[in-house]
Amino acid sequence: MGVSNHSLVFLFCFVLCSFVIPELVFAGVTRHYNFEIRLQNVTRLCHTKSMVTVNGKFPGPRIFAREGDRLLIKVVNHVSNNISIHWYNFVFDIHSH
Repeated sequence: MGVSNHSLVFLFCFVLCSFVIPELVFAGVTRHYNFEIRLQNVTRLCHTKSMVTVNGKFPGPRIFAREGDRLLIKVVNHVSNNISIHWYNFVFDIHSH
């Protein structure tokens, strides 16, 4: 009972696809975000005060990413002062350009 060449080719393709397709499916995507930093009057609990907002929101918008994704985040500061943004739960590749 021999194994035909057709069966060997099928087996080879199956094994190859088992390794290649998951890499393609789980490969990260590039996600783009634009953040516009502005001072805006915000009313909370019947009190209005000037607050720093990101895209008109406080707190700022959520960033969605999966492991392997690449994030390109453009931040434009329209406030006259320097602004610090605190990035929580991010791992940065400082060598990436």
